[in-house]
Amino acid sequence: MEDEFEYFKGVIKDIEPRFDMDKVDIDIMSSTFAWVWKCNEMNTLEWDYKKGLFFYGSLGRGKSLMLYGLREYLRRVRSRYSRYHETDYRLGMYWQSASQLANKYAYDGLYEIQEYIEPGCCLFIDELGREPNPASNYGTKMNVLQFILQLRYDNRRSCVTHVTTNLKLDEIASHYGDYVADRCLEMFNFAEFTGKSFR
Repeated sequence: MEDEFEYFKGVIKDIEPRFDMDKVDIDIMSSTFAWVWKCNEMNTLEWDYKKGLFFYGSLGRGKSLMLYGLREYLRRVRSRYSRYHETDYRLGMYWQSASQLANKYAYDGLYEIQEYIEPGCCLFIDELGREPNPASNYGTKMNVLQFILQLRYDNRRSCVTHVTTNLKLDEIASHYGDYVADRCLEMFNFAEFTGKSFR
């Protein structure tokens, strides 16, 4: 697993060569890697492998990069270890920003976001909380991400959701309601990114 972990770190460096690996939270990185392989020895944060990852905290700390690196790594895992991929529903992923999802609804209504709420659709949502809210489709206004998170909670046993956000955990309820905030505890492993911006 150590060689594979180095490969995972290399994927992140491929995406952003300037990223300083010495400044990253090693517990978050190793647990993110462990999440893919269900590797308890590297799962220092003791994450639940059935739950998605919820990266929150300060601007410029590498949340999106870490999640984007995970997505790219999963893409490579699917090509290198097809047999493992075929037995684990968690490894196939879509990527959308929260703003893209809200704008898809505004453009063409529920039809445009239907694929992201289906059972079996694993999804990365980047920049939760930065989307236009409510979004309006021909006058029908909706809190799109609240709607998506509610339905993805219902399907949580057949798919996972990963999130990056600058929202603090206590702000989730004010943006998406108490129902979603409560359900997030069952959907996600949480990791806070703290400190000054790498930028």
